[in-house]
Amino acid sequence: MSVSDISYFDDYEFPDTKQDENQHGMLVTAIQKMGKEYVGREFLRWLMEKTKVFEQEFPKDLTLVAWNAGLRTVGLEILSLCSEANVLQHILTKEVVGNE
Repeated sequence: MSVSDISYFDDYEFPDTKQDENQHGMLVTAIQKMGKEYVGREFLRWLMEKTKVFEQEFPKDLTLVAWNAGLRTVGLEILSLCSEANVLQHILTKEVVGNE
């Protein structure tokens, strides 16, 4: 990884255009709406599980290491959106099925 790669990620973290900000706002709103329903929260939990955000693995295969890093990057972005949408606590808390 070079210095130019790192600056690419820095640019990604901070939207450069109004369109990027609007898109980010729409994603936060979508997460808020999903967080209001049990099915939406379960979907977000499933995404966290499938992107291995809360798992530690140390595979010997470097291709698998890179793949898992990519999965976690996506999962962490979703986790960040959940935090901004104020639904993270609901996502991290396992619910008893039957009330919704």
